[in-house]
Amino acid sequence: MKELKSIQGFLQQVTGAFAGVVDIEIGVISRNLEVIAGSGYFEKEVGVIYDDGCMTHRIISSANEESIYVENTSHAVCCSECYYSEKCSVLAFIMQPITFNEQKIGTISLLALNEQHRRKLLNHHEKMQDFLNKLCNIMVMSLNEKKMEAKVASLMNQFKDVINSTYEGIIAINRQGKITNINMAAEKILGLKHNSYNDYHISRLFPDFRVDDVIRMTSNDGSEQYYGKEIKYVDPGKEEMSLFYNITLMYEEEQVSGAVLSFRKKEEVEEMATRIMKENKKLTFSGIIGTSSEITEIKNRMKLISATDSTILIRGETGTGKSVFARAIHEESPRRKNSFVAISCAAIPAPLLESELFGYEEGAFTGAKKGGKPGKFEIADGGTIFLDEIGDMPLDFQVKLLNVIENKNIARIGGVSFRDVDVRIITATNRDLESLISEGKFREDLYYRINVIPFTLPQLCDRKDDILLLMHHFLDYYAVRLNKKINGFRDDAKEALLAYPWPGNVRELENAIEYAINVEAEDRVSKESLPEKVSRHLNTGDSAGLEALTSLEEKAINAALQKYGQTTWGKEKAASALGISRATLYRKLKAIKEDVS
Repeated sequence: MKELKSIQGFLQQVTGAFAGVVDIEIGVISRNLEVIAGSGYFEKEVGVIYDDGCMTHRIISSANEESIYVENTSHAVCCSECYYSEKCSVLAFIMQPITFNEQKIGTISLLALNEQHRRKLLNHHEKMQDFLNKLCNIMVMSLNEKKMEAKVASLMNQFKDVINSTYEGIIAINRQGKITNINMAAEKILGLKHNSYNDYHISRLFPDFRVDDVIRMTSNDGSEQYYGKEIKYVDPGKEEMSLFYNITLMYEEEQVSGAVLSFRKKEEVEEMATRIMKENKKLTFSGIIGTSSEITEIKNRMKLISATDSTILIRGETGTGKSVFARAIHEESPRRKNSFVAISCAAIPAPLLESELFGYEEGAFTGAKKGGKPGKFEIADGGTIFLDEIGDMPLDFQVKLLNVIENKNIARIGGVSFRDVDVRIITATNRDLESLISEGKFREDLYYRINVIPFTLPQLCDRKDDILLLMHHFLDYYAVRLNKKINGFRDDAKEALLAYPWPGNVRELENAIEYAINVEAEDRVSKESLPEKVSRHLNTGDSAGLEALTSLEEKAINAALQKYGQTTWGKEKAASALGISRATLYRKLKAIKEDVS
């Protein structure tokens, strides 16, 4: 109902102008029977809403009625049925529906209010009808333009919402360097008030920015020169700020019309890069915390066999990091660009294990997805599959896994053909497989197939040298994650953590540190903040605990510095190898120096 209303001003101008040309009055009525525009007498009627008995309602409500031509209203049957017939001053008229998007949205009429106008309408009826058709087309064109404007406005608003939702600062400039747009993030980063940048030249914000040089270099395929560039921004009264920015040119008719600068604070980019590097490092051997001889030897041996495709069996108690080492082997191997797929054989019910590992075809069983589903072996094709807790694999399924290892192909459930798979298999367990074999619960032939290259991970209590490193690693990680300003451990906490046997190994230690960070109210973790089973285990009469702890800590630090050197770079690498921040390393070196003096 609002289509004609949306262009009411335009319609009023059109009806007034054309009425003067044809010397006949024009009226436009919407489908809700409101007079939208008109000339002469009908200009005074604008805003009036007629009743359902009017002629416009008849045309709008009729499925077949296209137009009405009445030569004399006093004799026309249709006019006698009109609610306004007795008080209507119209002598003759042509009324035509206005159709938009295949719907009648109103009517437009040529109206003769005197005998002279009536004769003109009669004598030039066909021309008047053609004129009315063209007038309708003009209205529809205007409505389409209005619709397009609304779409463009909507898209622009959506675009602005997207631009304002990003954390990157974005500034658009024209060919002359004048700022044409800036998002909320840029205002926040640069400390600008909203809309205070109007008509700013970009050099007012960045004096070193040369628009002509940038556009010339970037348009000549030199875009790489303006990717990840650093620039200085100085807000009056504030410290200088370093930003990293990129530039993208804007074009209009194949000519450069301006550019878009996207930027972030330098420290944010560096922090993000460091975080990404740390996350990636976690997946490799260098990300595995530990400098004890046991762990160092295992890492070195695993690096040697990473380049091969031989099957590996990793044994160790719960929480010793079997999955971490399996992932590190994959990341060190030539398969690292392909998938690493991990699956726990103990976590999946026996009836579902086959479909999970081998997949199924469409219609293989009730509830099977249309098109079927690939199994983990297919997904890992070209990469590595890690079968954790393989000692819990059902006996009847073990023979199927043995066939896959021997033949290097699988068949989906319900399938009639085999699919070749190229995967490296790494398995892990905390069970005594030899005892399971003697009990008839694990196939001996499968055992020999998966035990080609065996590794046994030590328990945490057997590598006390690494407890300190892991403590500080988890402290740094959870202090940041939980937004707590905690930078170390008190002596009683260190003693308790070292004395505890850690039956749950590294995983239990991590949980204990996370718990302590959550409940600690001071800047260092105390014994009281540790889980009760850890704190109460400490024998307070054992004074040698702290001395042993300090000795182990110094030993680990000295070993790392001896390996990487005393330079700034060396200390950076040493801190990384120890799993602690550089600040923590410097703090510990200072404490060691003070103890010696």
